[in-house]
Amino acid sequence: MDTVKQLRLTYIHHGLRESNKRLKEALNASDPNSLPITTSLSEVIFWLNVADEWHFRNRNTKGSYTKLRKKEIGGQCLLGLRHAFNSLKHEMSFIKLIRSVENKPLFEGSGYVVEDYSKEIIWLKAKGLIDKRKNEDKLNLKNYRRYLEGKNVPKTIEEATRFLYERFTETKTEHFQNNKFTVSS
Repeated sequence: MDTVKQLRLTYIHHGLRESNKRLKEALNASDPNSLPITTSLSEVIFWLNVADEWHFRNRNTKGSYTKLRKKEIGGQCLLGLRHAFNSLKHEMSFIKLIRSVENKPLFEGSGYVVEDYSKEIIWLKAKGLIDKRKNEDKLNLKNYRRYLEGKNVPKTIEEATRFLYERFTETKTEHFQNNKFTVSS
């Protein structure tokens, strides 16, 4: 693999790592809310899809990457995240991809409630919200429903990230093994 492709992968890996840090910070904030979580999640989704695309284009010899992605949980999450990514890029009528499982009082003694993002956060159901591109995106929508819909957001992001980190490590190892330098006397 040429140096340009390796360098590109290094930048992608860095973007994924840093965006995951920002998402964890947003999730662990003292009073987490949907705005910083949604924006940092959108950034992670971007880098996950860029990394997935890189591996698909550069490491899919005889469909090996495609097969592995379908077989492993993290790869399956990536298949669902493709629809989330396309929705972020193309569908401007939805606001967010996630919701909290629980609510909390808006303020003490209030009868009003807001979403409680300190508890579990799940992927929204696609029906009527993020399925407007269904004609152009049938397979990705099917994968979103199968692998993400209603599931825990941080867990699915961690699985997809782990899957790609493993591919990154494999690629770096292969590159190192294929480019060993020998010292001649």
